[in-house]
Amino acid sequence: MKRTLLYVGSVFILILSAVTFIFVPAMLHGTPKGLVFGKYDGKKIELAQGTEFATSVGNFSDLYKNQGQSLNDSAYFYIYNYAFNATVSYLAGKDAVKSSGYEPTATTVSRAMLPYFSDEKGNYSAKLYNSTSEATRNSLKKDLENKLAWTRYYEDLFGTDALNTDGYYMGLTCLQNYGNYIRLLQYEGAAKLGNNAFFGLKTSDAETEFLANLGSSKRSFDLVAWDKSTYPDQEVIMYGVDHYELFNKHDISVISVDDKAQAEKLLGQINNNEVTFEDAIKEFSKKYYTGDDGKLTSNYEYQIKEIIPNEDDFNSVIALEKDAVSGVIQTANNSYSIFRRNEKRGLNHLNVEENIDVVRNYLDSHEAGIAEEYYTNIAKDFAASAVANGFDRACRDAKVTKVAVPAFTLTYGENAMTGKIPSDIKELQGAGNNENFLEKAFALKNGEVSEPIILGNNVLVLKLTGEQNDPVTDEAKKTVAGNITSFDTATAQAALLASSKVENNVQQVFFNEIMATKNN
Repeated sequence: MKRTLLYVGSVFILILSAVTFIFVPAMLHGTPKGLVFGKYDGKKIELAQGTEFATSVGNFSDLYKNQGQSLNDSAYFYIYNYAFNATVSYLAGKDAVKSSGYEPTATTVSRAMLPYFSDEKGNYSAKLYNSTSEATRNSLKKDLENKLAWTRYYEDLFGTDALNTDGYYMGLTCLQNYGNYIRLLQYEGAAKLGNNAFFGLKTSDAETEFLANLGSSKRSFDLVAWDKSTYPDQEVIMYGVDHYELFNKHDISVISVDDKAQAEKLLGQINNNEVTFEDAIKEFSKKYYTGDDGKLTSNYEYQIKEIIPNEDDFNSVIALEKDAVSGVIQTANNSYSIFRRNEKRGLNHLNVEENIDVVRNYLDSHEAGIAEEYYTNIAKDFAASAVANGFDRACRDAKVTKVAVPAFTLTYGENAMTGKIPSDIKELQGAGNNENFLEKAFALKNGEVSEPIILGNNVLVLKLTGEQNDPVTDEAKKTVAGNITSFDTATAQAALLASSKVENNVQQVFFNEIMATKNN
């Protein structure tokens, strides 16, 4: 599940490594205290009052609430993960700065404290300062010293501009409680080296120009699509009638155990009337394929075939007479099963017209190629008509709707450098990760009609309607430069989190400690 907080990726998490540890009491929302979610360089990352992790959990929880999201179990799973990653980033930066010997000057700390004691016009308020306890002022001062040191570390790596990216502003719109510290970070007039911030990694103008040009060449299309899930009812019914044996139902009971020797012993006891089949179900069966009554729950013939992959074994079970018991049979999950027929053997045909969904579900899961072939043939006829008579005329004749696709660039994986395929066109869902679609679409010449293209659950026919080359503007270059910074920070965080210094136990603690305690 993708959460809203993910939209700015690792940049957001890294920035928040500073912001989410600011002087705000953590609310632990009833989670058991003292849980250790992992370690960084031997240091515990612990949910305890006053720890960086606990403070971050509380503040990420506030972020969720400010975005209108519910703080349910799913949300907390993400919150703990965000907080863990932010804590690791913070501790790594803190250690790096400490080893360098850097400390913010008293003047820098005082300037950082100023927004906390300013009136609505931004002027220093002695009244506000004096009304704040000395303990609170000292705690804030100490906290800001740590945050300023972390900011110094971050800027040394990625530059001051990294704190002023669009993603940063987007991510921080919901941090209303931390506005003063945000204003501290959002300063202008940082020293420049060419087009780059004085500190941090640099990007050459030639690199920026090259990457900006990647997204300038675009193509627009017309398309028509046939959804394979709309395979006609009549075709489904015909398949069910022609393959009726697949949909025979069988009333069969099963005993399943993990050990072959145990199954053989049970079979002997059943055959010698030492134990009834029903008692063996109740006492010993794992019920892998049944309900509590021991009867097969997936009892169409094609489903039984999946449970019993060996053809001879399958045929022997289907051939059982009423009350007859099979031998020990190894089933699909490597358990060992004994089958018994409960009904008089005979054909129990499905009324296909009344149970069309049974056949359709089978086709979707086992024979998807049938609907694909059906619509591919229709699409071939459409494409031939479009070439001969024009795309619009072919649409009218075939009674299909044409979709005009706005121009987009060739982009595999929908890289931020090159933009995205229009997301509001449902027929193109998944196109950005479909190499076959992209190759065929971008091989077309202007006005050319494609052969049928399979994309997800659709069969498409495209016509290339236009080619354009957008000018590379200064704004586009600025966007690319911001994306480069985003990639740098994402790479840095990925490398850090993959470090041998990191022990991440968030998932185990959440499910084995928090959820287990809650459910008990």
